[in-house]
Formats: sequence, C-alpha cells, structure tokens
Amino acid sequence: MTFGGNSNVHSRPSALPSHRCRSASSPSHRSRGTRAVLVRCRLTGGGMVGSAGAGGRRPGSDALGRAGEGRRRRHFWLLAGVLSAVLTGANIPAPLYVIYEAQFHFKPDLTTVVFGVYAVGVLTSLLCYGRASDHLGRRSVIAAAIVLMALSAAIFLTAQNVLMLCLARLVSGLAIGLVAAPATAGLSELEPDGDARRAAVVATAASMIGLGLGPVLSGLLSEYAPAPTRLVYAAYLGLLTLAGLILASLPETVPLRDRRYAPRLDVGLPVGVRAEFLPAAMGVFSGFFVLGLFVGLIPSFLGNDLHWTSHALGGAVVFLLFGVAATAELRARSSPDRRALGVGLMALPVGLLLIVLAFAWASLPLFLVATVLGGSAVGLVFIGGQSTVNRIAPAQRRAAVTSALFLAAYSGFSVPVVAVGVASVHLGTLRATAGATIGFAVICAVALTVLARAGRGARP
Repeated sequence: MTFGGNSNVHSRPSALPSHRCRSASSPSHRSRGTRAVLVRCRLTGGGMVGSAGAGGRRPGSDALGRAGEGRRRRHFWLLAGVLSAVLTGANIPAPLYVIYEAQFHFKPDLTTVVFGVYAVGVLTSLLCYGRASDHLGRRSVIAAAIVLMALSAAIFLTAQNVLMLCLARLVSGLAIGLVAAPATAGLSELEPDGDARRAAVVATAASMIGLGLGPVLSGLLSEYAPAPTRLVYAAYLGLLTLAGLILASLPETVPLRDRRYAPRLDVGLPVGVRAEFLPAAMGVFSGFFVLGLFVGLIPSFLGNDLHWTSHALGGAVVFLLFGVAATAELRARSSPDRRALGVGLMALPVGLLLIVLAFAWASLPLFLVATVLGGSAVGLVFIGGQSTVNRIAPAQRRAAVTSALFLAAYSGFSVPVVAVGVASVHLGTLRATAGATIGFAVICAVALTVLARAGRGARP
C-alpha cells in the first residue's frame, strides 16, 4: 500500500466562463528559478481574474490581479488572523466546565449535553449554509459569523444557569459552521502566488492556533484573574471587534451571483471530485474525533484521575495538542496530499491507544506523549485533507466542497464524542474510550484502503 507520488501535480482546471484572456509571466516565479504562466482573464460584470497554471494554481479576483503583490500578501495574512480570532472562541469553555458545574450545581453528565448542543449548531450551519459564500460573497458570511460569536460571548458573559450555557454553545456552533468554509476558500483565493497548497497550510495552521489559543487563555485567566468565567469573554469581545474592523478592510474575492440565496440541506459534491474527497473526509473525521476526545476528557482526566485542579494546566495541555497539530501541518507543507493523509491515518490509532493506556495507568507523562503523537497525526490528516480539497474543488464550488470537508471534520469532533460521554456514564471513561479506539482504528484502516485505491486511480 503506497501513498507516495506528488499528487499535487494532478491539478483540475478551474471552470470559468468564456472571456478574453492574456498571458503574462510571473516575476515572483522567475525569481525562484522557475517560470509560471498565469492566464489573467477578465470576466464580464466586474468579477474575477483567474490564474490557471501548474501546481494547483487558483483564480483570484480582478481587483486582486491589479493590486500589488504586497497588498495581496497583507490581505492574505489578515484573513488568516480573522479566522484564528473567530475560532479562538470555539474552545474557550473547555477549562471552565468544572467551574460552571460548581456555580450552577449541575452534574458532569450535563457537560455532554452542552457539548452536544454545540455540535447541533456546527452541523446545522454547515449543512444549511455551507455554500452560502459562493453566492453571497466571503466577507458577508464571515461577518455574520463574527456577529454570532459576539452574541455567544455576550450570553456566556451573563450566563446564570445551564440553559444559558446551552444557548451560548448553540450560537457559537452556528458561528463556527459559518466561518470555516468561506475563510478557508478566501485564503485560497487571496494567496499572492495562487499557490493552493500554501493556502491550505496557512488555513489549517491558523485554525489550529485559534482552536488552541482559547483554552489556554481561559485556563490562565480562570486560574489567576478575578471573575474567571467572565473576564475571558470580555477580552474575547475585544478581539472580535478587532477582527471585524480588519474584515471590513479586506476585498471580496468572488462575484456576487445571487443575493436571494435560500438556505437548504445540501452536501452534494461535483461528480469529478468524489473519489479523492472520500479518503480526505474520512481522515479529517477521524482526526477531529481525537481533537474532540482530548478537549472533552482533559479536564476530567487531570481533575478526577490525577487530582490536579489547575485550570491553567488543563488549558495548557489543550494548547499543546493544537500547537503540535499546527507544527505538523507546517512541517508537512511540501509533502504530497496522499502521503500526509496516509501517515496521519496510521498514527491516529496509536495515539488513541496511548490515551487508553494513560487512563488505565493514571499516567500524565504517557498522556502528554499521546497528546504530542495525536496532535501530529491530526495535523497531517487535516493538511492532507484540506490540500486535497483546494486542489480538486472547482472554483465556483470551492466553498461548497470545503464545507463538506468541514462537515466531516466536525461530525467527528462532536457526534462520537457525545456518544463516548454518554457511554462513560454507564461503562466508565476507560471502557468507553477503549471501545471508541477500536471503532476508529477500523475507520482508519478503511480510509487507508480507500486512499490507496484513489492513488492508483489517479496515476496515468
């Protein structure tokens, strides 16, 4: 079974309307000793400029084509910062659940309910609005996500009972589902050199940094600052305000096709991308299960099994997981898609096994080793999956295909984790986690088989 070969060179040309084209050589590519021929195409209606070239080049907009390279580069990194800022709020509550349990006098079982409500929000948003930014534009959908995250933070800030926690998590789930696809697609379109692979690396790394930053901030503030469940959300509202101001300065990257967009359940994929999309989706599903399991279990493991009640420690361990994932993505930036996916899928079951052993032996060092290995595996499958989508998705369906990938990811992050939480009540954490590990080892094995077959089918 092999995963080698540079799968990135099998680029699918973007589907563009008929128009007048002119070619020009790219000085940025000549400076690297290579020559890339960019096809700049002006569309009617003041829309897009496309770049079709070797190595997975992607179209940008007419405004971006005329702008200087420095401005495009600045827009690219600013959007990555906006993505990180919004995702920072996703895991802020993780170290705070123990405090909420004491404040609102509810059993730990209800934490699973709160997590499940978040999952409903994410999946509903991805299902109903996954392709919205292809019609309404990237900026407007990202702006809606920022508003929803601000509303969620305000509810957390004033929460008086578990029902308000559930409402806040539902709204934050809707926001996370909204922001994932348009921000990732926008980065692919804003990348200065049209390099879809580099855009995927930055998008996945920015996501992991944001997801990891929230719990470390909330852990530190809840441990060493007053008003532990409120100060962090006040600070986060300030961060969202900054993100909104930055977003307002960024250009739109897609033509607005139809402002009468109506939400509907839609996970359809273009026919030509399904064979390569399936192993990518299975990989991120399994990887995000590991993320969800860690985020859900770290506070209880440290507090109940090791009797370490430091909220800062819990936040730091969560940050370690996401930080390692981001590092793995950056280190794998030049690896072919299928190779990154394959190595990650083989490492995920090992990381899950180490989690089970850490629970069985109540060993923090083993748990930290599992964190590093699991985070590395997650980073590899995420960058492999996102790079695959950036390479195979047609330009006019980029957000829809990206949303389908995130639907698979957040299904793994939420649904199985809720199931493990429910099973833990009846079987105990150790047995429930061991059963989940066996199930996901099977899924990873199937995904490796599908990946190998897709690789053979992609060879000429």
